[in-house]
Amino acid sequence: MTSFVDKPRVNSVVRLTGTITNYRCTRAYASFVFGESNQHQFGAIAVVAAFAGMGGQAASIVGAASDMEEPADYVEFDLDGNHVKGWVWRSPFKDGDTVVIAAERSGEHYEAYGVARPSDRTIALYPHCSRAKKRHIRNAIKWWLAFNAFIFGPPMIWIWHSVGLNVLREPRIIWFNVALAGSSILMFTSLARQYMPFVRVAQKVFDVLGLPDAKNIDLVKSSNRQRTSQDPAEFGTFYFRY
Repeated sequence: MTSFVDKPRVNSVVRLTGTITNYRCTRAYASFVFGESNQHQFGAIAVVAAFAGMGGQAASIVGAASDMEEPADYVEFDLDGNHVKGWVWRSPFKDGDTVVIAAERSGEHYEAYGVARPSDRTIALYPHCSRAKKRHIRNAIKWWLAFNAFIFGPPMIWIWHSVGLNVLREPRIIWFNVALAGSSILMFTSLARQYMPFVRVAQKVFDVLGLPDAKNIDLVKSSNRQRTSQDPAEFGTFYFRY
């Protein structure tokens, strides 16, 4: 049974500073990006793919629909009299760490969306919250271009060597390429929009924590530039250095 977590919708995020005590961290699985409606959509797509004779693709889609969970850390701790809970992709923190957090009041506790340790500039955030809006859009365009190069590149080379590029002027070939390019644009636009709630949370966390140039942050890229031989493999993917 897949555990679905509502996408974060933050309103009044505040900055809290203090020392972690009574720290608890539980590794668990949940679906953060895709909800039950997406699971149903994947099932419908799989049926269409099967009818089109694409059995392998249908099997892959069914697999994706049944395995949308991903691991993350659910942390709970006290911070100078305030009780804090929240999901982060991976928590490198411990009792005694002095941290700054971006959190929102939720009943009797604060819900954390970002936890930073200034002593070594380590930061962990809610899953998928690693890029500001500008960087998110730029990253989506980069992967769209790479996808199109992969899809169109080999056929273009084969056509060039086999029958010549004049065949590309045929109306049916032109319309096929336009349809394929249009489909890829819609697919990547839809995927980029799927992650926008996380982008908005990341942007708000960066602002609240006072990170420089908050609108242009890409923690994946900046962390990998700062990677050292002592950093574990999950650094730069699940938690970062700002």
